[in-house]
Amino acid sequence: MSIELINLDRMLLLVGIETDGTITVHSRGLCDTRAAAALRDIADRLEAGSTPCPCTPAVPRPAAGRGWLSDLVWVDGTGRAWDLRESYQSVGGLLWRWTGRVNEHGVPVMSTGTGAHVQPLDVVRALYSPLVVAGGRG
Repeated sequence: MSIELINLDRMLLLVGIETDGTITVHSRGLCDTRAAAALRDIADRLEAGSTPCPCTPAVPRPAAGRGWLSDLVWVDGTGRAWDLRESYQSVGGLLWRWTGRVNEHGVPVMSTGTGAHVQPLDVVRALYSPLVVAGGRG
């Protein structure tokens, strides 16, 4: 974990977006018109995809009703729904989280906290059952 202090005296424009969607804007020494123009320029670049941080492609998944209830809920072959925002604990105390990827069959790919084990969820379910919600979001 890295914690850096931000010196607001050195920043002309600083935008923060919290995980809950709350937005804070600090524009010290920059008029609102110039700040808005800079943000519009950034928005245009993001929409054009010409940023140094391109979005990962949309998660490929089977057609509705074939394994997925939503973008974050996958249903395995037994009919159990898996909320991929959750972390799951398996036998032996391994903690599994969704990597944000799916395999060639559209099955979510899971990883342990250390990344030592990476397997599709159906393989994790078969090899490391029982899996229980570990609490907290993955």
